[in-house]
Amino acid sequence: GRAPNLDVLLTGPTNVVGIESKLTEYLARHQAAFSPAYAEQIRDDRREHGYFREMLRLVDAPDSYHWLDAAQLIKHAFGLARCFRDRPVTLLYLFWEPANPDAAPEFAAHRQEISAFAERVAGSTPEFRAMSYPELWRTWHDAGPAAWLAQHIAALRERYEVTL
Repeated sequence: GRAPNLDVLLTGPTNVVGIESKLTEYLARHQAAFSPAYAEQIRDDRREHGYFREMLRLVDAPDSYHWLDAAQLIKHAFGLARCFRDRPVTLLYLFWEPANPDAAPEFAAHRQEISAFAERVAGSTPEFRAMSYPELWRTWHDAGPAAWLAQHIAALRERYEVTL
């Protein structure tokens, strides 16, 4: 298979954030798949983390998640934990939702799967966090952004904050 590829990697002197971003890709159903190499070659402390346990669970039950590509997130987590052992790491899952996510049951189901995944990998490295793009933009806005960022937020909302 293909190696997983993070959308964004932010590194600083004290921490690392890897970002996986989804627009509407998650609205297609997913089935977890892992090369046997993951279980064979991971021989360090990553085997003790929730991501490894979740991978083993998904090998036995690959249809556990319909909307969340949990296998991709687990592969990203393995890579981040291997490459950045010397500082705290966060895996951030960013996803788009319409302004009215209650318009279709898939959006609520996606959020439920995110919550279930987060519970299963809690306490692991990297720390898993998830938020929608509208939540991210609100966070930026609430921080009292510089004028250029406020303009950028407005442009993002105009383009992507749509109602179904």
